Amino acid sequence: MSVETKFTKTEVKFLYRAFKSECPNGIIDEDTFKEVYEKIFPMGDSSKYAQIVFKAIDSEKTGGITFGDFMHFLSIISKGSEREKILWSFHFYDVNKDGMISKDEWMKVSESIYELMTSDTSEQQKHRDFVDDIFDKMDTNKDGLVSVQEFVSYCQQNSVVHNSLLVLP
Repeated sequence: MSVETKFTKTEVKFLYRAFKSECPNGIIDEDTFKEVYEKIFPMGDSSKYAQIVFKAIDSEKTGGITFGDFMHFLSIISKGSEREKILWSFHFYDVNKDGMISKDEWMKVSESIYELMTSDTSEQQKHRDFVDDIFDKMDTNKDGLVSVQEFVSYCQQNSVVHNSLLVLP
């Protein structure tokens, strides 16, 4: 098993062949990534969510996801420890990558998830209120920002949020 990815050599070879068949040049650009999400989630609007996921995976900010980027992402979300998954989720919500999650970032990502799952807007305000309440509970020092420590603590203590953060983005 590869230490860097937590996948066996056989799994890496299989994933590499699949990656290359979809992306012969070895790089997934943002538009292609969005197209994949549109196929997976045809009922909702996946464009905002796909953009956020793409930017989280494209850690080098190159505008493309390499096989190495993809494997690192898959390794964490599918075979990572609970803490690694929670930390990746924090990184995902920290859209501007300043090491803190603002309420605006929290809402932006949460709304993109909501739009991904449904085109029904009738429950949107109820969803916003729910998401707002979660942010307020995570922000234990009430400074308007959620630190890594606050995020990890909340995720480990709240079973519903904890379980939802550990699923494939």
